[in-house]
Amino acid sequence: MALLLFRFVFGLYCPSVTADEDYTQTYVIGLKCFTTHTWPYYGPDVVAPETQFHTQMPGALEGLLGALPLWISATPESPYFFLNLLSFLGLCLLAWYACKRLPRLSPWFVFTWVLLAPWATHYSTQVINPSYAFLGSILFFLGFMETIPALRIVAVSRTWANVFMGFGLCWVMQLHMSWLAFIPFLLFSFYSQIKETQWKNALGFILLGALPLLALLIPTYVVYGFSTGKDIHGFSTGFNGTNALDFFGTLARFLSIASFEMPRFIGEHTHERVLYLWNSPWLALPGFILWAAGYLQPALMIGVWFVPQIPLRNWTTMKSYLLGTFLLIYACFLFSPDMAASFRIVLFYPIIMLYSLYGYDYLAIKPIWRKVGLVFILCVIIFQMGYTIKNIQANNSIYARQKGLMTQAIDQKNFTLLAPRRPDSLY
Repeated sequence: MALLLFRFVFGLYCPSVTADEDYTQTYVIGLKCFTTHTWPYYGPDVVAPETQFHTQMPGALEGLLGALPLWISATPESPYFFLNLLSFLGLCLLAWYACKRLPRLSPWFVFTWVLLAPWATHYSTQVINPSYAFLGSILFFLGFMETIPALRIVAVSRTWANVFMGFGLCWVMQLHMSWLAFIPFLLFSFYSQIKETQWKNALGFILLGALPLLALLIPTYVVYGFSTGKDIHGFSTGFNGTNALDFFGTLARFLSIASFEMPRFIGEHTHERVLYLWNSPWLALPGFILWAAGYLQPALMIGVWFVPQIPLRNWTTMKSYLLGTFLLIYACFLFSPDMAASFRIVLFYPIIMLYSLYGYDYLAIKPIWRKVGLVFILCVIIFQMGYTIKNIQANNSIYARQKGLMTQAIDQKNFTLLAPRRPDSLY
């Protein structure tokens, strides 16, 4: 409960990671549904910076997720709390599953780290579409692992695993473009179940899990048809040589998602980051420790890869799982105008985090590393609390700056008082 409340406050006062407009427009989609009592046929805006190509993701999910908490409590904070409840439940499920796979690790360590890692706090506590998508991503990848014989630990039944995959895929499908990269996982799972002669059950329960979310898509296609002139091909280009040469940069950003990549969130340049820590004496020591840890953690994930035998079930398959995921992401961005930035691949957090926890489990054999883990997790708690206090004092978050407008828009049932929708947006 303490972690849930902390993450709620963190999300209210945390500065935005990408453009402020993206956060405002996400809030407005739900606010418009609430104030106008209209069905939200389309969800997130997706803009390609290089080409300025703009489209929207079909489906009512995001609009309903934003409007539902306002119907329950017409306050500016209610969408934030509801979002944090969803992401909190998803991350707790991931932490529970990690403890099932790695019983030697302390649940206190696992739950605290999974819920307070920088990419899990900055991108699952603020009202923006990837934050909503976290729950679906976790359900999908947990279900995937429990349908693959070499990865399965029977934490949930195969029936529920297939339901999770169908539900998770269609959840993310309405919230984030990365759902396209989930399809190869689904096909591989289906292939594995065919080999086990389980394909009929697999197909049936995947569809069963997908049905509630597909129901939110059907009205969009009934009203607008299957083409609006803004199809996803606008986000693909020919071969991108720059991204092809960025193999190691992509790998670093991929692994950093499960690391304490703190510097990018406290300043744009090294000088600003150092000043941020020096000007906050209570954050300096844990801050510099975590800054170093943010570089050492990806190195650990690479180093543990070369350990031939780890006395853990599924270790070899887990390595292949991570490698396949990275190569899939790398291949996808070979034909995209955009760089494989961390915020674009953040929904693969469950896979990367689970793999990294295998490395910590390997180190935990020795008592000295357990003490290092304790120091690390205490630094995480202290830093994230201090960081949140500084953000509250700075009063510079989207919520802090727009609370008054949010209140007026809710009270007067006029979403445009906060912000109009983007030009040419469908609704």
